[in-house]
Amino acid sequence: MRPLRDLSIRVKLTGSLIAVVSIVLLLSTVAGLVEQHRSAKTAMMNQFSVLADALGDASITPLVFDDVDTGAEVLASARLEPKILFVQTFDANGNRFASYQAPDFASEEVVLPPGEDQFLFEGEFLHVSKSIDRDGATMGRIYLRASMKDLYATTRHKIFLATLSLLICLFIAILLGSLLQREIARPILELAAATKKVSGEGDFTARVHSNSGDEIGVLCDGFNTMLDQIQQRDRELEKHRAHLEELVRERTSRLEAQTQELTDSNAQLERSNQELDDFAYIVSHDLKEPLRGISRYSSFIAEDYAGKLDEAGHEKLETLQRLCLRQENLIDSLLHYSRVGRAELAIAPTDLNDVIEQVLDMMHITLEELGIEVRVPRHLPTVACDSVRIVEVFRNLITNAVKYNDKADKWIEIGFQQHGESGGNDLNPTGFVFYVRDNGIGIREKHQESVFRIFKRLHARDKYGGGTGAGLTFVKKIVERHGGKIWLESTFGEGTTFYFTLEKGIVA
Repeated sequence: MRPLRDLSIRVKLTGSLIAVVSIVLLLSTVAGLVEQHRSAKTAMMNQFSVLADALGDASITPLVFDDVDTGAEVLASARLEPKILFVQTFDANGNRFASYQAPDFASEEVVLPPGEDQFLFEGEFLHVSKSIDRDGATMGRIYLRASMKDLYATTRHKIFLATLSLLICLFIAILLGSLLQREIARPILELAAATKKVSGEGDFTARVHSNSGDEIGVLCDGFNTMLDQIQQRDRELEKHRAHLEELVRERTSRLEAQTQELTDSNAQLERSNQELDDFAYIVSHDLKEPLRGISRYSSFIAEDYAGKLDEAGHEKLETLQRLCLRQENLIDSLLHYSRVGRAELAIAPTDLNDVIEQVLDMMHITLEELGIEVRVPRHLPTVACDSVRIVEVFRNLITNAVKYNDKADKWIEIGFQQHGESGGNDLNPTGFVFYVRDNGIGIREKHQESVFRIFKRLHARDKYGGGTGAGLTFVKKIVERHGGKIWLESTFGEGTTFYFTLEKGIVA
């Protein structure tokens, strides 16, 4: 098809006209010839059907009296129709009775078998087989073979005339197409030449001249108008170019200054972060050193003056040691919290089944001692996350589920839901919602928001294993660093379910 696309529009218009005319004439001519041939065959079939009936009726009497000679004379009348080449009659038992054979025709083959009335066009012959009936009784059968040479000769003559007419019409179409395409193609060719001049040489002074008011004339006028507008815009662009260059130089200078400021700010931020890390370490070290000293000296007092202290004195020393340990844990929690919020996440595809297995291995002894059943209803997915931080999330949630459970049969369930599943949570319609569920003591509704505040405990410091109350704060910070959310559903006295999402990147 590439050569056709490269032809000139003049050739395309002429060729299209000739192709359309040729197809229409060819289809109409073929349809007419086919219809005429079919009609001629039908007429011939009707004609020889009538002749067969007439010869059959005339043969009834010879058949009744078994007069073969008379039957042959009846069939001999078929010589009046030159197209009939052979006629054969049969008696009621199917035996040959009488026949007629045209001169120069030697075949006596009967093509059609006995049976109902039949017609067959085969080669150059028409075969007719009809029964001979009288008063509803079958007296015999007649077979007739006719030549179709005249029909074919007539058809060939019609095809010749049709072909001649088709060629004459095509010649006329070519002549008219050549005359008409000049008026149509001329302005288009001029438009193409002007377009080539504009695109190839960049000469926007080219114009197309057209006096017609049709679509081509509108196209030429529009092309000229477009070139006028382009020239006008070029002049305006030239005016603004100098001004634009000046603006670019000014903004480049300003951008370089801003870039330098941003570089300085980043360097300052890095120094601030490093100084903050150093400060947090120094503060935690300096704060914990006096606490360790107080704890050691209280231990020395308890040992050296064990016999001089009464029971109240020993209790106060134990309380002092316990408070020192708690203060040290609080300092560690603060240091850890500050690092969780600033450390870069190492995001990578993580199989959460490996994460759960790692956490359960760490807590294996505690879970066995307390007889806690851990359920994982189905295989967990793989997600993009910081595996170390997500281990910390599950460890804190499972630790809380272990600590705050006073039931005889304790269990923890770890799983996930998807959007659209039965029971699925619509807060994360594009990924997964993970959960850790227990049958522990539950949380009253009025306390469900405050559990995520750092150092917030709902029970006495030493009840349910103690702790600083910072674990859920770490969990919330890690989940939010992953672009997710965390929330809970709880029934007091029956259990709690913590839900969370991870939106850094769903893998599978």
